Amino acid sequence: MTVIDSARIQLQNPDLTNAAPRQGMDNKALKAACMDFEALFIKQMLDAMKKTVPKNDLIERGMAEDIFEDMLYQEYAKSMAQTANLGIADMMYKQLSQRGV
Repeated sequence: MTVIDSARIQLQNPDLTNAAPRQGMDNKALKAACMDFEALFIKQMLDAMKKTVPKNDLIERGMAEDIFEDMLYQEYAKSMAQTANLGIADMMYKQLSQRGV
């Protein structure tokens, strides 16, 4: 779609250009979504950190241990997002609440 096509669609549908911003979600849901995003970010960071640790071949690891460890790191990430104030969730909440998302 070119810029001209986009402009043509807007001219044909004036309701799209004059539409009021949609009503945002309530503050608790927005805050929870921001906290979940921060937890996801922390989980990705922990996974990247885990890859740098050399594996020990002395004890064989199974799939169950990998699944458990992944779930454990997910819980660590949730806990860190709630207690360790990285500020990502707060910054996102402020920006999104000002925009009325």
